[in-house]
Amino acid sequence: MFGLIGEKLGHSYSKPIHQLLSGGAYEYELVPVAQEAFDTFLKACPLDGFNVTIPYKKRILPLLAHISEEAKKIGSVNTVIVRKDGLHGFNTDYAGFLFMAGNASIDFCGKKVLILGSGGTSATAAAVVRDRGAREVVIVSRGGAVTYEHLNRHRDAQILVNTTPVGMYPNNGESLMNLADFPACEGVLDVIYNPLCTDLVLQAREKGIPAGSGMSMLVAQAKYASEIFLGRIMDDGRIESVLNRMLRQIQNIVLVGMPGSGKSTLGERVAALTGKTFVDIDLEIVRRAGKMIPQIFADDGEPAFRDLEAEITAEKGKEHGLVIAGGGGVVLRPENRTALRQNGKVVFLRRELSALPTAGRPLSENLETLRRMYETRLPYYLACSDYTVENNCPLEETTREILRVIGEK
Repeated sequence: MFGLIGEKLGHSYSKPIHQLLSGGAYEYELVPVAQEAFDTFLKACPLDGFNVTIPYKKRILPLLAHISEEAKKIGSVNTVIVRKDGLHGFNTDYAGFLFMAGNASIDFCGKKVLILGSGGTSATAAAVVRDRGAREVVIVSRGGAVTYEHLNRHRDAQILVNTTPVGMYPNNGESLMNLADFPACEGVLDVIYNPLCTDLVLQAREKGIPAGSGMSMLVAQAKYASEIFLGRIMDDGRIESVLNRMLRQIQNIVLVGMPGSGKSTLGERVAALTGKTFVDIDLEIVRRAGKMIPQIFADDGEPAFRDLEAEITAEKGKEHGLVIAGGGGVVLRPENRTALRQNGKVVFLRRELSALPTAGRPLSENLETLRRMYETRLPYYLACSDYTVENNCPLEETTREILRVIGEK
């Protein structure tokens, strides 16, 4: 039996990743261990081997009988084998971090690199970037030589790396920095994998800056850990294969577009074909408010409706494995766009205005109001979406096209 040891593991995807990697060759479980029980747990460890995560990657070092040269040099262990003479520690995060950087086409040679955090993953990232020829490496932490109050002194940093848990589920949307403050930035890496894209990664992608998120690192380091568990080498192609399968399983599919563009109808069809759960944001609003949308507008006004819409969008955007139909105006607020994009591929459904219904829709009573609304919202639809699909043909064709662009077929 193998597993993952950490303090809080509710957000972890390690179990399904190891199940895919091992092909059933070993069992893998999540094993939460409280800090006060950590030393005692290790003395009578019931596992054959395990991975280590926050906050134990450094703390475990004195408890090991043997530490690999690479892990000793880094000062951090994330993979352990239990042997008769004690615990043997290794570091596969190094190879995982290197894979994430390569996958994002980020090169450290000759660059100034700013690393947020001072834990075990920070030590690993620092080792990688130094070995890859970084010109300067700056470690930022709450109590170190460089604190977050000093960030403005490093506006010339070219590569930014987050190794802290800031922005991790359930605190989605939080970030320690604004990329607008780093005009020289040309690459971003964030080791967080839940959400799939943190606010920092989304900021980078909006600016066209190469960015890598933690899921690729997680799968890569798990592959190298699995090799240690099994005592045999796997083909590196397993990383991409498992990564793609994990993303298809957990990513949301989000449909945005004008009122009446077919988001709900197509969303239900896509959910049925992909095995994902369908969520209609407008229907969730009606359920929570206890009245229909025109009545919400009449009784409470549009601002109250938008507040409730934002609340529900934030909740659903944190989840995984959904097909989400957003309301026509959900893209108007930047926090909604971030919430929908953090775990999802977003498809903009575009339909001829003359084909859009207006009855019972408080903000689009006729074709002229529809046209003005479309002109206002179009930039937000485009900014929020990864793909555009025309919905001016039979539903079966549009459904197939949605599945095609998101890589489901």
